[in-house]
Amino acid sequence: MELSFSLPLAGESINSDEYSPDDAESAVRLRRRCESALSAGADMIFAPTKNITHKRLDEQSRDEQFPRLCREAVGLTAKAAGEKASVGGLIAPSGILHYTSGIFEGLYFDYLEKITVLRDAGADFILLSDAGTLGEMRAAVFAANAADIPIFITMTVDEEGVNRAGTDYIASLITLQSLGAAGFGISCSEGNDETAELIAEAFPHAELPLIAIGDFTEEEMTLLSENGADIFILSRGTLTREKAELIKSLPAHFEPEKEKDSFAAAVDCEAFFLPDDLVMSEPIECTVGLEEDIIDLDDEAVNSVFIELHSADDASLLADNANITRLPVTVHANDSTTLEAALRYFQGRLIVDTRCDIDKGELEMLASRYGAILY
Repeated sequence: MELSFSLPLAGESINSDEYSPDDAESAVRLRRRCESALSAGADMIFAPTKNITHKRLDEQSRDEQFPRLCREAVGLTAKAAGEKASVGGLIAPSGILHYTSGIFEGLYFDYLEKITVLRDAGADFILLSDAGTLGEMRAAVFAANAADIPIFITMTVDEEGVNRAGTDYIASLITLQSLGAAGFGISCSEGNDETAELIAEAFPHAELPLIAIGDFTEEEMTLLSENGADIFILSRGTLTREKAELIKSLPAHFEPEKEKDSFAAAVDCEAFFLPDDLVMSEPIECTVGLEEDIIDLDDEAVNSVFIELHSADDASLLADNANITRLPVTVHANDSTTLEAALRYFQGRLIVDTRCDIDKGELEMLASRYGAILY
């Protein structure tokens, strides 16, 4: 989903831990925090909904509490924002650091429920911050697409661009933008200079606005902008009028029509920028020996793993073994149900072999929905 406002953007994060639902004093603090961010010149503010999760609610009444508390938090924030700023709804990462295909639908429906509630409460966009596995990021984007609301995804990474779940930020960028995410951002745990370097490395491949999230000086924001950042989300209380004015004076780098170097496949730990001609491996059956078959390709002169899929179980097995390969994955399936299962559960971006029995129009529809590459 595309954003409807102009770049660059200045935002300020709201500490969700400071807001306690049903606490009148907490509501007053939230309103004051919003007013402070707006007076500084924020274009976007965030409703403190990150900590409103089923895990934190009373099991007997969570189905009633959850939507009510989200509505109240977004409502208070939207009332303070008025027409001055867009309101973002925060959703929390799952905390799951090891993805399997079996948990995907649970992640998807959890995110869909909360995103729908936040949208109906008045949120203009969604932010999933500090995301973990690429599987959960994909589930969140699918849910936002279903709810027809833009979504930002941000990651906290080390200086190598890898987060605590072992997910690579370039692989995430390549995958998420192919699915229609509205923005992608990083915060480097090693410091703001490292954040700027990582954004510079991501920029040539970005087909969506890049986000810098953290506590920045004016000099650091200028460097981040020079390296390709267009959206700045500053830590609570650090957005000043001077910083907001600087952000709004910076040039916009994101150009939707500009050609990018983004013809790439991905698994969660690596992106693969594809040559003009792929040299496929011999067809590999999706069996319990899949891991060994993939590892054996290290000694062969191929630049893509070619996997034949015959069932949804094959698709799940492939998804659960995606991290093994250090090559882009091409899949072949002769029925759309099997192919869709592979595209839905695979933690990355797949290449689809078009020499199959699936109708061309259906192939194109599935590739568009799941961000796949037709070859």
